[in-house]
Amino acid sequence: MKKEQLERLLSSLEGHRQRATYGAVGGVVGLPAQSIMSGRPKVPRNSWVVSAKDGMPTGYLPSQAHPSLFFNKKVIASPSELAAWWQEHP
Repeated sequence: MKKEQLERLLSSLEGHRQRATYGAVGGVVGLPAQSIMSGRPKVPRNSWVVSAKDGMPTGYLPSQAHPSLFFNKKVIASPSELAAWWQEHP
């Protein structure tokens, strides 16, 4: 269930070119921020989940990040903000 929810959220983030922090995503889907993307491939679709420190996906090479990663300068940093955003951007 949580993985399905994460998949839907990733699709929404990618579709709207919106970055969100590991903590925000983890809080929304009910998984620890430290492991939210653990074991997932470093591909553009997964690069929308980023570090709160620098707004970048951790451990990604530039070629692995989505080319539109900085289209939107806003990074959603809190679970409540992300949940509200997701209701408006399913």
